[in-house]
Amino acid sequence: MNQAEHLTVQTTRFGEIQVERDTVLAFPLGLLGMEQLHRFVLIEGSGPFQWLQSIDDPDATFVVIDHEQIVSDYDITPREEDLQLVSVDGDIDALTALLIVTVPRQGEGEITTNLQAPLLVNIRTCTGVQAVLPERYPVRHPIVRSQVQASTVVPAA
Repeated sequence: MNQAEHLTVQTTRFGEIQVERDTVLAFPLGLLGMEQLHRFVLIEGSGPFQWLQSIDDPDATFVVIDHEQIVSDYDITPREEDLQLVSVDGDIDALTALLIVTVPRQGEGEITTNLQAPLLVNIRTCTGVQAVLPERYPVRHPIVRSQVQASTVVPAA
C-alpha cells in the first residue's frame, strides 16, 4: 500500500503505528466527557478485547469489547438522532455495539463494562456515536472471566 492509503498515528501505549485510512472511525460528537476526540482506530487486543485508540490524543486509549461477548439479551434501542449520526438509514445490520471496559489496577476490583453508554459503530461508513440508553442498564456491569474465556487484559496505567 502506498503512503496515501496509510496514516501514521502517535500513541502513548503502542508508540507510532500505521493504520489504513479507510479504517478510521469518525465520532462526530466525540465521546461522553471527551467531546474533542473525533477520530479513532481499533487495534486488536487479547481474546475478545480490542483497543480503541484516539488519533486526536495519543494518551486516549480504551479497552472495548463487542456487546455480544457480554450480554445476550441487551436491548439496544438508540435514539433517532443517534441513528442519523451513524447513517444507518434502515440498515440496522451495519451497526455494531462496542462496550468500554474498565480494567482496575492489579488487585483493586473487578473488570466492568458500561452497558448504559455503548459505542454504536456503522461498520460500512466507519461512523460512530456513544449512545445513552435507559438507566436500567448499569454503568459498571461486572465481566465474569468465563464470559471472555479467561483472556488477559492489561490493567489501567
